[in-house]
Amino acid sequence: MLIVGLGNPGEKYDRTRHNLGFMAADALVKEYGSSYREGFKGLYAEVFIDGAKHFVLKPQTYMNLSGESVQPFCAFYKIPLQDIVVVHDDLDMEFGKIKIRSGGSSGGHNGIKSIIQHIGSEDFTRVKVGIGKDRKKEVVGHVLGRFAPDEAEKLDELINFSVKAIVSIVKDGLLKAMNAYNNRNI
Repeated sequence: MLIVGLGNPGEKYDRTRHNLGFMAADALVKEYGSSYREGFKGLYAEVFIDGAKHFVLKPQTYMNLSGESVQPFCAFYKIPLQDIVVVHDDLDMEFGKIKIRSGGSSGGHNGIKSIIQHIGSEDFTRVKVGIGKDRKKEVVGHVLGRFAPDEAEKLDELINFSVKAIVSIVKDGLLKAMNAYNNRNI
């Protein structure tokens, strides 16, 4: 299985809302005692969950070009569509909520849009992590912004919750993970 955490590289974007996918990927890699190496226009690691090898990938192409990393990785390792899990932020869900979904459109998320364009299909799993909307800010300012103080207090809990959802997909399968985590809030 390939777990892709979406985000933007560089300190400027570290711990911003749009980098929740990166944060979840980092927590997963740390929890399973692995480390990243460079390749495929990204950083990737091998993790062993219940004795089976899985990959974690963080594209370093910037969000809008994520597919440029995911597609060659999948081609090289012969990863089928049903074994791709992409973790990303979702501003249409309230902060702290998770939704696991298989297939569907990009929902306006440019990272997902790029992956769909490059792999030629929408048929992969997404773990959408809610960041909520700020009606006072434009979308770009909100997603690239830092978390509000009340959100920042709960951020580590949200990242751990996301990791548990990913591990549930790997161990229990998509349907059980969806039943356990969809629309639950931290």
